[in-house]
Amino acid sequence: MSDNKNTEPEKKSPSGEEIAKDKTFSREMPAQEKIETPQPSPEIEKEKGFLGEVAEDIGEGAKKVGEKATELTDRVVDKLKKGLSQAYEVGAKVVDELSQAAQDYAEKYKAESEIKKLKSERDLLITQLGHSVLKRYLEKGNVSESFFNEKEIIDQFDQIEKLDKQIINTGKRLDKAEESNKTV
Repeated sequence: MSDNKNTEPEKKSPSGEEIAKDKTFSREMPAQEKIETPQPSPEIEKEKGFLGEVAEDIGEGAKKVGEKATELTDRVVDKLKKGLSQAYEVGAKVVDELSQAAQDYAEKYKAESEIKKLKSERDLLITQLGHSVLKRYLEKGNVSESFFNEKEIIDQFDQIEKLDKQIINTGKRLDKAEESNKTV
C-alpha cells in the first residue's frame, strides 16, 4: 500500500496563460546594448586632414602627369610627322632615280637593238655587193675598175657608208648613256 502523505503531489504542466503570468517561465529578451559611436578625437581629425591633403597631392600629381603625357605625345607626333616627311622625300628621290635609271637602260638597250638592226642591214648590203661582184666575175672572168663606178654599185657603197655612220652615232649615244649611269 502506498502512503499518500509521503508522496509529492504530481506537478502539472502549466498552461499558456499561467506561463504568461509567471515570470519564472517566461523568457524575456535581454535588453539590447546600445553601442555608442565615439566622437572623433583630435587625432582622428588630424589623420582625416592628412589623408585629405594626400588625396589633393595625388590629384595634383595626376594632373601634372597628364600634362606631361600630353606634351610628350605632341613631341612624338611632331617627330613622326618630320620623319614621315623625310621618308616621303627620300622615297620620291629614290623613285626618280630608279625611273631615270630605267629610262637610261631602256635607251641603252634600244640603242643596242638599233645597232644590231643597222649591222644586219649593213651585212645584207655587203652580201648583195659581194654577189654583184661575184656575178660580174663569173660573167666576164674579171672585175674591172669601171664596174665599181656603175651607179648600182656606187649606191650600195653609199648605203653601206650611211649605215656605218648611223652605227657610229648610235654607239656614241650608248656611250653617253653609260657615262651618265656611272656618274649617278
